[in-house]
Amino acid sequence: MAVVVSHIADQFDALAKAALQNAAVADLIEIRLDRIGNPGEAALRAFIETSPKPVIVTVHGDEAFGSFAGSVDERLDILHTAARAGAMFVDVDWTLSLALGEVEGKCHRIVSRHELHETPADLATFDEAVREVLYEGDVIKLVTHAATTEDGLRVLRFLRQARGGLVAFCSGAAGSFTRLLAPIFGSPFTFAAPADGALTAPGQLRIGDLLARMPPGGLSPETAIFGVVGNPVGHSLSPWVQGMALKAAHLDAVYVAFEPDRWESFVELLTDENFRGLSVTAPFKRGAFDLAGERDRDTQRVQAANTLVRDQDRWRAYNTDLPAVREILERGLAVHSKRCGEPTGPLRALVLGTGGAARAVLGALEGLAGELAVAGRDPQRTADLAADLGATAVAWDGVGEYPYDILVHCTPIGGEGRPDGGDELPLEPDAMRPRTLVLDAVYRPLVTPLLELARSRGCTVVPGGEWFVRQAQAQFELFTHKAPDEQLMRASFEHALGLSEPGGRG
Repeated sequence: MAVVVSHIADQFDALAKAALQNAAVADLIEIRLDRIGNPGEAALRAFIETSPKPVIVTVHGDEAFGSFAGSVDERLDILHTAARAGAMFVDVDWTLSLALGEVEGKCHRIVSRHELHETPADLATFDEAVREVLYEGDVIKLVTHAATTEDGLRVLRFLRQARGGLVAFCSGAAGSFTRLLAPIFGSPFTFAAPADGALTAPGQLRIGDLLARMPPGGLSPETAIFGVVGNPVGHSLSPWVQGMALKAAHLDAVYVAFEPDRWESFVELLTDENFRGLSVTAPFKRGAFDLAGERDRDTQRVQAANTLVRDQDRWRAYNTDLPAVREILERGLAVHSKRCGEPTGPLRALVLGTGGAARAVLGALEGLAGELAVAGRDPQRTADLAADLGATAVAWDGVGEYPYDILVHCTPIGGEGRPDGGDELPLEPDAMRPRTLVLDAVYRPLVTPLLELARSRGCTVVPGGEWFVRQAQAQFELFTHKAPDEQLMRASFEHALGLSEPGGRG
């Protein structure tokens, strides 16, 4: 596979300079002449002869995220000029393929078709129309718009089944992951933006980001695919933390984020054997449990899975939240006892939330607390969860009346990037019992409004980052059968937390 870095500018000298500056990290250089027009054969030849990497020349109009406003004849003349000047490829829109005809010299043609608004349901027909206007030796490039993760996965599946010589991926933020994964499924090229230049299409990755996500030896048809799946999931730090761990272990694997609309349609598209494992977050933990052909004891107990590992034609389900939270609470209670003294009676624990994370926490608390309670906004969900795991159901507006010793928060409230600005509390300030142990699942910000309130009441607080890192380390071992580099994963988390945009809970 080859990485193409695509450049666009208003002046040819600036375009050539930027392209040459990025040449070291590219396998091929694409220059877009949309805004410039024809710089002349001499200028193109001088650039191509100077370039240390092969050159693709294209000029796109609004059919392909371009801005060329000249005539068809002017566009075709630019491409013929580039071919005579020594370009390895010229990229022509499929509707102009026959008008362009064969090109001069040793140049080859990329015949491209863009669908800017959707991913067609019938990709075979979409592809076949392009094949009807090909010349021998042409490369086909299909770019559809992904409105959902499922759209991107459909394009990758089609790419796997294609007859070779096909470049295919998706535009749009929802399809960004296809630009990384396309070479695994057979695409000979993938396209990236320069490190500091303009993007030439929505959803395009910058070359530094793309290379950082690749395994040390580059992508291949054998590269394993792992990912985090949730909705929303853009806030998750898992791709960074797990991705760095995979690279450090020198594994042929990548880790990406998936945000499907529907769990059922998503898993139906995961038939390719390269999909090896998933970290599962809200709201899909129960769906992951139902999907699995085999479940470990903890997962079976709480009926929620946060980890799926492929075992040939079935999935095995695990819940790394449960042992991670149990260890955190055991250590937290030891510290808390030294600060506040040993409890005089059985501990009472209150869990806020009714999702998969809350199920794992209730499972982790068994044997640590003598009395378990759960509170949620939906009375029926709260009652069902309490019945499933032997807890007492507490009304959301009655949290302040429950005399807890341990409080574990398992909702997104207080996370950055929320409409409330991340300043909201999951309970009324008066409901925070002083000198209790408080664990928050939210890890962005690391110190949430809930933990700030708890500190002011003399509580022992445990940030959600500790939960995230411990469960991620366990997931890495399940994915790879290798011991995680715990210091590296912790350092990667802290670094990513410092660099990340506002988000929420992962």
